[in-house]
Amino acid sequence: MDFEQELKRVADSYAGQGYKIFLRPKNEDLPGFAQDFTIEILARRGDEGVLVAVKRDRDELAADPNLTRYAEITGSQKRWRFDLATLEPERRGVRDFDGAEDFSEADIKRTFADARKLLDKGFLNPAVITAWSGFESAMRHRLRAVGERAGWGSSPRSMLNELFSNGLLSQDEFKKLETLYRVRNQIVHGFLSPLASEGGAVQFLTDLGHRLIPESQKPTPLPTGLAD
Repeated sequence: MDFEQELKRVADSYAGQGYKIFLRPKNEDLPGFAQDFTIEILARRGDEGVLVAVKRDRDELAADPNLTRYAEITGSQKRWRFDLATLEPERRGVRDFDGAEDFSEADIKRTFADARKLLDKGFLNPAVITAWSGFESAMRHRLRAVGERAGWGSSPRSMLNELFSNGLLSQDEFKKLETLYRVRNQIVHGFLSPLASEGGAVQFLTDLGHRLIPESQKPTPLPTGLAD
């Protein structure tokens, strides 16, 4: 893998969303709260900003002791977020050892049905997480249908970027999914999410996932002007 080439590919996905990109930003490029950060990408769009750490794989991700601190500091700043991207999926041997296999399309549909049942019984947070798991698998199926790499270890944040960059999500859908990704993170890390107050999240993930499934049935060319 050519790291520099793949790093530029990640940067281009942010540029496609209208961000101004700084590759390996210098201290003077970074906001005041991040002056001592070592990151690969700084992305700015209006008064919004994203700090992106890009690693080859999950082993390299786990070996960096600073990422948790970076994420906590950035998360406390208004209009800033911290993203992580890994360029290589997790080793197949790890996946096989754990017995993890991607959902089939039938599994995805069953997962959405399970999320609906949980919601109907009043279990909102489990319903959101269950719906997100089905949607995350649907994202992988859809990206593979256009020739993108998506599998074990692909980060949800990177997949959302790829779907939007390839013209497979509208801007409104992308923004809502950004919010729902934050909701997902808040819930799974044991926080009460103020954004998960009703069942619209489950319905949105279900409807969009059901749209992506048939679109994944056969390879689809990229929209004009977006293909390499």
